[in-house]
Amino acid sequence: MWWHIEETEEGVRRQTVRELLPKVVLLFRKHMKFLTMGLILLIPITAAELSGPIVLQLIIDKRIPEALQTGDTSGIVRTALIFVLIIGVAAAVGYAQAITLFRLGINVIADLKERMFKHILRLGLEFHNENPPGKLLSRVESDAETFKELFGDVTVNVTRNLLLFIGIFVMMLYYDYRIGLWVLCLVPFLFAAATMYVIRMRPYWREWRAQTAIVIGYVAEYVQGIEVIQQFNYQDRARKRMHDVNMGKFRVEVPAMFFEYSFWGAFLFGEIIAIIIVLLVGIPQVFKGTLSIGIMIAFFEYIRKMFQPIMQLSEQLNFIQKSLISIERVFGILETEPNVKDGPSPKEELAFEHEIKFENVWFAYEKDNWILRNVSFVIPKKQKIAFVGSSGGGKSTIINLLLRFYDPQKGRITVDGRDIRDFPIDAWRRFLGLVLQDIYLFPGTVVDNLRVFDSSITQERIESVCQITRADGIIKKLPNDYKGVLAEKGANLSVGERQLISFARALAHDPPILVLDEATSSVDPYTERLVQEALDRLLEGRTAVIVAHRLSTIINADRILVIHSGEVVESGNHEELLDLDGIYAKLHALQFQEFNGEPTAIRGQAS
Repeated sequence: MWWHIEETEEGVRRQTVRELLPKVVLLFRKHMKFLTMGLILLIPITAAELSGPIVLQLIIDKRIPEALQTGDTSGIVRTALIFVLIIGVAAAVGYAQAITLFRLGINVIADLKERMFKHILRLGLEFHNENPPGKLLSRVESDAETFKELFGDVTVNVTRNLLLFIGIFVMMLYYDYRIGLWVLCLVPFLFAAATMYVIRMRPYWREWRAQTAIVIGYVAEYVQGIEVIQQFNYQDRARKRMHDVNMGKFRVEVPAMFFEYSFWGAFLFGEIIAIIIVLLVGIPQVFKGTLSIGIMIAFFEYIRKMFQPIMQLSEQLNFIQKSLISIERVFGILETEPNVKDGPSPKEELAFEHEIKFENVWFAYEKDNWILRNVSFVIPKKQKIAFVGSSGGGKSTIINLLLRFYDPQKGRITVDGRDIRDFPIDAWRRFLGLVLQDIYLFPGTVVDNLRVFDSSITQERIESVCQITRADGIIKKLPNDYKGVLAEKGANLSVGERQLISFARALAHDPPILVLDEATSSVDPYTERLVQEALDRLLEGRTAVIVAHRLSTIINADRILVIHSGEVVESGNHEELLDLDGIYAKLHALQFQEFNGEPTAIRGQAS
């Protein structure tokens, strides 16, 4: 059927209200003073709401007859002014309550977003590969923002409407218990209908949140890839895809709105039935003189007011249902455990004095689809170890494991005989400086990018490493040199310039181990020569792990490992591997050919 809902979002654990409520309460426990003040201010506001029909009844039954008898209307004016004063005070109290609740919502949402962001930063690459930026943006911004209204207006207004509803029935029973009891018989049916409505709407709101995340994710994905879209004239197909994505959300919203408005249209008939009950029971009493006209009018006012809190309660419960979906999604992130965790040993025990070992390491991104198979090798301190091989062989996976972006399923990686999983992640990563093929520079100044916002690194250190990596010449060409502002992703620099700055960034922290993952593959020959000269000086006396396609950059490595289909198939220095005449020799021959097409071996020092 067209109103059938199939939930499309995966990875969000369904939780009951009983599971979610304690977690929600904990979020605003530290801000209870705002919630308490908001609830206290409900008392005068609710009292003002209930006073309206009382004043109306007083004017009709007493002040008007008095005025007709004496001709003095001052009593009506005084009563009306008292009512205006009550409403004015209630408005002022309501304003104070609104400010209090706004502060409550802002404080809670600020804490929650900070907590979510810190937790997301702790989660590993596996989580981020499964959750693209748009999806995370939806959860951090859109879902978390729902809490602001939930912790603000909704929480207190639910209490307000409950108090108002109870107060209305107390007044009805006080004025005439028979009419009050007849109206009360209608209430269970109204609440049953509202409850069924809320339950029926929950799947729609869950899918609506999922579809909203898809739309946001799509927009984020295509904005990031705008250059490719324009280059390949993909605009029309992107718009069509956006239309399809929007229609997914549309197909959820239309039946949801149809059901919602149909329900409230039918629900309003309850108010008509309640008025009919008052008329049928009250009119005979009016004619008998046992019920005044003023009380009859007061009943009509209370019935009108009675349906407002019922409708608002249902709407607020409906909003709470939508909020519960957002809460599920928020806690879906907060309760996600990092796939890589800190070890129990203190960081003071971590030392790198001799070697790093891969011992019979197996790894798969997906179950049983092994990327690395029984890989073993040694990285001695102050040696340069290079990895070569065809794409997809597992070279970058080795780097990911070394950096503890992932942990192996079998085997272990040790430093001086200790498993690196025994130590805190941040302590181990302080030993490593990383330069990737795909370089990300943050929007901000050059010096902030080089420090990665670590103010403990001095300006002298920054300028020193920039001179070593030849990045100083690039930086001094920028307006305000080291204080110059870089665009997002370093868009105002060339690929080669960004690469040199990334070298300087890695060295600014003076790591004992330098990891280069295809670090020169995007550099032009002239820049590559500058980088190579810098690396020769830079890597002297330093441990280096290098992944390279360009064999010219690793000819002088102490040991070269050839990775093929997830295994180490060849090992040796440049000369030894050429003499072996295996995979490395073939890769070498493909890259270094004479113009006549005959391969030639490059031996000795890299030029």
